[in-house]
Amino acid sequence: YGVPLETFVEKFTNLRFEPAGMTDDADIRMAQSMMDYIFRRLALDYLPFDTRSAMGLYTSAERTRALETGEYTPDITAATETIAQSAAPAVVSKPVEVKIEAAPKQEYGSSTELLEAISGITSDAPLCMTCGVKMRMSGACYVCEGCGNTSGCS
Repeated sequence: YGVPLETFVEKFTNLRFEPAGMTDDADIRMAQSMMDYIFRRLALDYLPFDTRSAMGLYTSAERTRALETGEYTPDITAATETIAQSAAPAVVSKPVEVKIEAAPKQEYGSSTELLEAISGITSDAPLCMTCGVKMRMSGACYVCEGCGNTSGCS
């Protein structure tokens, strides 16, 4: 009833209760609760980039761009080129020489991921409920290399 979506998103994101954990959504990998997930999804779908960035909510494409270029801001030149191309009349194009570049160097976040890449065998270790990093076996339990959290063993 006239309450801005931004206000709801500020109130309900990071609201913590069960069930919490990983999601299948590429944009929202971890959620603190169902309410947290719903309002993060609404923010990503309906709020403009500037508003979302002030709240720290980014899509997976924006996070990938930040890793590649160092900033989250959308690539304005690509958007204007797309608009210019769609407005231009259809013309038969000449063959273009395409350069094929080598794949980017793979980076591994933990020794578990590195070991799996070298051996080619993936473990069935769970992901950390706190930070989302794949846990490694430590005795009979699993331990997170990202934050030090354990799987419940002492």
